[in-house]
Parts: sequence; structure tokens; C-alpha cells
Amino acid sequence: MVKKDLYEILGVSPDASEEEIKRAYRRLARKYHPDLHPGDKEAEERFKEINEAYEILSDPKKRAEYDRLREAARAYRFTTPGGESAYDFGLFMERFDPFGSFADLFADLFGYEREERPEPGADVLYRVEIDLADLVSGKPLSFEIPFEEPCPACHGQGYDLSSAEECPVCQGRGRKEMRRGPVRFIEVCSACGGFGRRYTRSCRTCGGRGTVVRKETVSVTLPPGADDGTRIRIPGKGRPGKRGGPPGDLYLEIRVRPDRRFERRGYDLYLKQPVDLFTAVLGGEVIVPTLTGKVKLKIPPGTQSGQKFRLRGQGLYRPDGSRGDLYVEVQITVPTNLSSEARRKFEELRSMLS
Repeated sequence: MVKKDLYEILGVSPDASEEEIKRAYRRLARKYHPDLHPGDKEAEERFKEINEAYEILSDPKKRAEYDRLREAARAYRFTTPGGESAYDFGLFMERFDPFGSFADLFADLFGYEREERPEPGADVLYRVEIDLADLVSGKPLSFEIPFEEPCPACHGQGYDLSSAEECPVCQGRGRKEMRRGPVRFIEVCSACGGFGRRYTRSCRTCGGRGTVVRKETVSVTLPPGADDGTRIRIPGKGRPGKRGGPPGDLYLEIRVRPDRRFERRGYDLYLKQPVDLFTAVLGGEVIVPTLTGKVKLKIPPGTQSGQKFRLRGQGLYRPDGSRGDLYVEVQITVPTNLSSEARRKFEELRSMLS
């Protein structure tokens, strides 16, 4: 529920022009937009509060009605613990708008038809794990994702629809009337939320949640440069909306499993490759693993341990679509457990080279 004066929310005076209200709204909406504060519930609530305030103050008719409500609030004084009389807009709204719906209060005060407005569903963030090789495979990746959807039994209401009965508190009117001096107040019925009816049993299918969970396989193709932490948006696969509102979006957050064979440095990969002594001395070929398969690497005669060879384009994708390189560091292996004959040959070789 909005607990502050709408003019205070937008930071404008009550006599602000339409243009001043619009400028204030745009500035605050940009500042608190959920896309700039992912996961920040406080910023999300602030953004909703700003939008609600602007929705009313940008409409001349609604603004005029709100100004009347505001004047009524200012006329309704509260006694402080010290015995003083004070104006408190938030407390006024708690007393006369207990469910936080300005639309309901306007409907009750000024005779509008009550309207259940659609509410969009929330976005969903789901983390998935992939292998390092998946970043360069170019193949669609499939994931089984649990989705929430409106319960088919209760149409997302959470109640057993056959258990509806007239609210005994307001006798089906959805509101209660009270007066304070010359001011007439219409209070939303707290027992039924202003709908004039209530349900006595929860939906057995969804247990009162209003949604059921199903699993669905989704396929995505990673964009070039995707990496650990990349988020991929899938429109319309978030939480279902309420009262006919559109569903939110699904965001898949990529988590890349480490590959013990490779060391990453930016978009380049580094690999330590064992090479036997004879191939290092005489030259030859070795089989080297890459993210897309095995390739042959030519080893020139006289290769030293620690020497590096570059395989172009065998690294990770950059955002522009090009790929980094794979650097292969030679680690020469020497034979162990030599037979007496082999040892004698090596000693002869040492004598020849010394």
C-alpha cells in the first residue's frame, strides 16, 4: 500500500504542472527501473509506487478526485502519543484503504464501477549449468525447466469456486459506510476484500496457491561471447499474470562448469601437453584435445620443455563472433624404469653428444 502522499512520492508540489509531473516521473522511473536493480525488491516496490502515483496524477480526472481525497485526509486528524493533533496520510490510508488499492477507494468514494485490472506476471530467473565446450558448439542447448501456470481447476484464484458465498459482514456490498462530521467515508470490507463474496474452501488441486508446476523443455542457442553469468531472455515463460494479465519472462543464467584440461585467460585457452622425449628431440606429431575435438600438432625437432605452440581460432567466442586461440605448452616426459640395455644405450648417446 502507498503510505505517502502521491505528490511526495514524485517529489513535486500539489500545484505542479502536468509537464513537471511528467519530468519527475521519467527521472524517477529511470532511476528505479527493475532492469537496473535486478533482484532488488526495495527498488521494485519503489518503481511500482512511482508508477501508481503517476497513473493517478497524470490523469486530470483522477488527479482531481485524488485531490479531494487528499483534502479529506488532511481534514482527518490523528492524536499523537503526546496528545497533539496531526495529519498523517499513511495512517489515513491504512484506516480507509486497508488493501492498498487506490482504484478501489476511488470507486467507493465517487461511484465508479469496480474494476479488476489485469496484473502482469513476475519474471523468473533460473540457473542452468553447461560445459565449457557448449560455449563453442553452436548447437541448441535443451533444459528441462519447471514452470508455474494458472491452476486449471480454480483458474488461478486459489479457491474452490463452488464454495463461494455472500460475505456476511457487508451482505454482498463489498464496502461499509461511515461518517465523521460532514465527511462521508466508504471503507472497503476487510472480510471479503471489497468483492462482496468470499470462499470457504481452498482449491484442492493447487492447495490454495493458484498455480501448478509443470516441467517443459526449452531450447536456446548461446549468442557469441556468452560466458559464465550470461542471461538469456525467453519471453512469456515467467510467472503467469493475474486477472488476464500477461505472463512475465524467463531468464536463463548460464553457469559454466570448469574443464580440468584447459586454463582460461580471457577468450584464450591454455593446455599442458605431454610430449615424449624422442618426439621432442626428433620431431613428429602429437594429438591435442580442443573444445571441438582432437587435432594433430606438429612438433619440430629440438622442441624444449615449456615451449608454447598456438592453435589459432581454437579458443572461446568473442562477442563479435571471432574466436580466441589455444596455446599448447609442451611438457617433455622422460622414460622411467629403464632396462640395463636401455640405460647403456642412453649412456652411449650421452657420450656421443658430450
